[in-house]
Amino acid sequence: MSFSFIVLILCACIHYEVHGVRWTVEQANAWYAEQPWYFGANFVPSTSVNQIDMWFTFDTTTMQRELEWAAGINMNIMRVFLHVLFYQENPEVFYKKMDDFLAIADRLHIKIAFVLFDECWRPDPALGIQPAPIPGEHNSQWVRCPGQDWLLDETKWPFLKKYTIDILTRFSNDSRVIFWDLYNEPQCSKQVSTVLPLLREVYAAALEANPRQPLTFGILPEPLNVSLSVFELESSDIITFHSYESLSGTMNQVAELRKFNRPLICTEYMARTAGSTFHTHTRFFHQEKIGAINWGLVAGKSQTYFPWGSPVNAPTPLVWFHDIFNASGIPYSSYEIQFFKDLGGSTSTRSASNRITIFSLVFFFTLIA
Repeated sequence: MSFSFIVLILCACIHYEVHGVRWTVEQANAWYAEQPWYFGANFVPSTSVNQIDMWFTFDTTTMQRELEWAAGINMNIMRVFLHVLFYQENPEVFYKKMDDFLAIADRLHIKIAFVLFDECWRPDPALGIQPAPIPGEHNSQWVRCPGQDWLLDETKWPFLKKYTIDILTRFSNDSRVIFWDLYNEPQCSKQVSTVLPLLREVYAAALEANPRQPLTFGILPEPLNVSLSVFELESSDIITFHSYESLSGTMNQVAELRKFNRPLICTEYMARTAGSTFHTHTRFFHQEKIGAINWGLVAGKSQTYFPWGSPVNAPTPLVWFHDIFNASGIPYSSYEIQFFKDLGGSTSTRSASNRITIFSLVFFFTLIA
C-alpha cells in the first residue's frame, strides 16, 4: 500500500471525525432502544412571557418549583427554546445559564431537548425587559429566532452558523441534553423559500459540530413531498413531528412517518378544544413508544391556555387550550393528573391499561355532562 494512499485514508478518517454525517437508520434505532419512553412538555416558566424573558430574568426559583411539578407526574423530558441574541451578547454567560438550568432538570431526572431557532410569532426579538402579555391573546409576545432582520441579511448567517457550532460543541458530550431540535416550524412565517436556505446552512453547521446527540427538524402535518418536508426528513437522525389534530389525523400522520423506519417523538401536541387531548393522544403515543412532548406545563404569562386566535381581553376559557397546572400548582384537571400517574406504569400489564381506559371514560363523560 502506497504512502499517499495511507495519507488519503487518514485524512478521510479525520474529516469524518470532525464533520459528522447523518445517523443511519440502524444507529438511530439502536440509540432509541436504549431510551425510556419520553413524556414531557415544552417549557417556559409561568413568570416568563417568551423565551427571551426566560433567559433574561432567569427565575431559577420558579424553574425549580415547576419542574418539580413535572417530575411529580412522571415527566422526564422538557423541550426548551434558546435564543441567539444571548449568545451574541455574551456566550460564556449564556453557557453558564444553560448549564445551571440543566443542573436543575438533572436533579429531577429530566432530560432537555434544546431548540436553536424558531420561525413562530413576532419577527422582531430584542434583549431586555420584555413587553407585558396582551390580555386574552394566546402566546402574545413570543418571538422568532433569529428574527426577520437577520433572516433577510445573509451577512448574518455565518454568525448563526457559528452559534450553532459553538452551542452544539459546548454541550456535545452532555448526557443531560437528549437531542437538538435545530429549527422550530420554519413554515410558520409563510416564507419557506427564504427560510430553507438558512436551514441548509444551520444543518451543515450542526454536522460540523458533530454532537453525540441526534439532530432533528420537526415535521408538520403537510404533504411529505414538499421541498421543506423532504429536506427535514432527509436531514433528521430521529423524526420529530407536531400534531394538534384529532387522534385519527395523528394516527395517519404517524403511519406515514413510520415508513422512514426511524424513531418518532411528537414534540408538540395537546390542544383540548381542537380534539388533541392527553387521554386520546398520550395513550396512543405510550403504546407505540412515540415520545410525547405537549405544549405547555404551567399557565402563566405566555397565556397558552387561551386558544389560537383568541381576541384581546377574552375571558379565561372554561376549557384550557394548553397547559397542565396553574401558577400555584393546582392542576387544570385532576383526571389528567391521575391519568399521568397511571401512565407511569408498564404498558405490558392489563391492569394499567384498564385503569387508563376507566379514567379516559370518566374524563370524557365529565366534559359532556
